[in-house]
Amino acid sequence: MRRAVNDLLGAYDKLIMDPVHGGIPLYRHEIQVIDHPLFQRLRNICQNDILSLVFPGATHSRFLHSIGVMHVGTRMFRAMIDAYLRERQLSEQTDLSLSQLDAIDYLAKTIRLGCLLHDSGHSSFSHQFTQARKIRDLMSRPERFRDLWEGVDYSAYHASEPEELEHEHYSVRVAHDVLSSVDLESAGLAAIDVIGIMETTDVTPSETFCRHAQTFWEFIAGDDAIAGTIPPRDVPQLVMGLLSSIVSGEIDADRADYMLRDGFHSSVTIGGFNLDHLLSNLRFGWDVSEPWMGLA
Repeated sequence: MRRAVNDLLGAYDKLIMDPVHGGIPLYRHEIQVIDHPLFQRLRNICQNDILSLVFPGATHSRFLHSIGVMHVGTRMFRAMIDAYLRERQLSEQTDLSLSQLDAIDYLAKTIRLGCLLHDSGHSSFSHQFTQARKIRDLMSRPERFRDLWEGVDYSAYHASEPEELEHEHYSVRVAHDVLSSVDLESAGLAAIDVIGIMETTDVTPSETFCRHAQTFWEFIAGDDAIAGTIPPRDVPQLVMGLLSSIVSGEIDADRADYMLRDGFHSSVTIGGFNLDHLLSNLRFGWDVSEPWMGLA
């Protein structure tokens, strides 16, 4: 309870200064992720490859972009929580249950790590290289995926081998190694849940995630949850889909950060937008007939 309250109030362990978002707070386990050599290599990968040849200021790295995505993803999730409380006139209540606080805390921290690691497998020119015929041939070689996971059981993340490797597959591989070396247990988190909200994966969430997902669904959906319109066994995957859409979706933290960051460093205002205005209009959405849960 104390950890959940402290985290929700902003009791972080470190602050990193970002030219776009200002001070970005970090938890101890996130510092361990950032300090990992596989994440540190992102310092040397330019976000926009050779754009700096035309716009000299655009030398920013995927390292800071990844931290920025984590920050924006957190703001998106918390903005929707705030909107829910405000619109249902619950903002003045102080008796949110321990399970509700813990669920919000767990999901928020899972989003943060998923956002932080979303580009961890990127190489230089990774998007451009996928358009080169010879490189595509190499990436579609049947043994390539097995080589990537040599000596490691990947069945928890991928039900089958993909026909062609994308940079997202490398991000999942890097995330597995990074999270395996981090003390997630002390933070009360599970690596399978973090990797489960990253692209290309299909996982069975942990029991902890399933419990928090059910609490979150009952908290957000109200009458729909009480009516039992969605079986409890389906709720965790719905909530995981919601978190995934924050990491990578039509309106996601990745796009929000790189549009702001690229414009800031290149001094180009095309594509600029007001993040605060966007956040103020985000809501949790769901459709029990499909079923579906995501951003609205």
